[in-house]
Amino acid sequence: MAAALNDFLNRTPDAVQPIEFPHNIHVGKEIACEFCHEGVDKGPVAGIPGLRTCMICHAAIATDRPLIQQITKMNEMGIDLAWQRVYGFAAEDHVKFDHAPHIRAKVECATCHGNVAQQTVAQRNVEHTMGFCVNCHNERGASVDCLVCHF
Repeated sequence: MAAALNDFLNRTPDAVQPIEFPHNIHVGKEIACEFCHEGVDKGPVAGIPGLRTCMICHAAIATDRPLIQQITKMNEMGIDLAWQRVYGFAAEDHVKFDHAPHIRAKVECATCHGNVAQQTVAQRNVEHTMGFCVNCHNERGASVDCLVCHF
C-alpha cells in the first residue's frame, strides 16, 4: 500500500549508493562538476561517472587509500559502480529538462542541487516541484510558458 501511495504522489525513495563518494573533497579541490558529470553542459542529462572517469585521476592520486584501491581493483576487473540517479523527473510529469541552458545562464549547480560540496553521499537536497522551478524562473526573468518545460 505504501509503495502505491508513493508512486501516486510521485515520491521517490532515497537513492542508495554503492560507495560513499566524497563530493566535499572533490568540490573542495575545485574540480568542476562537468569534469565528472560529462555532457551536463551540452545536453539534458548529467552523466553519471563510471570508474574509468575516477581512474583518470586516481590511477596516480591517493592510491594508498583503501577505497581507491577497491575501485582500482573493480576497474581492472571490468566492474563498474551501480550509481543510482538522485534527481530526475518521472515520465508522467511530462517535463523536458535540459541542463545546458541553465549552465549557459550561469545558474550554479547548488541552486538546484543544494550544497553538494558538503556531502559524502549524493542525496536529494532540493525537491524539484513546479513551484520551485517557476519561482526561480520568475526571479531570473526566464520564461514561465508551460511549453518551455512541459510537453
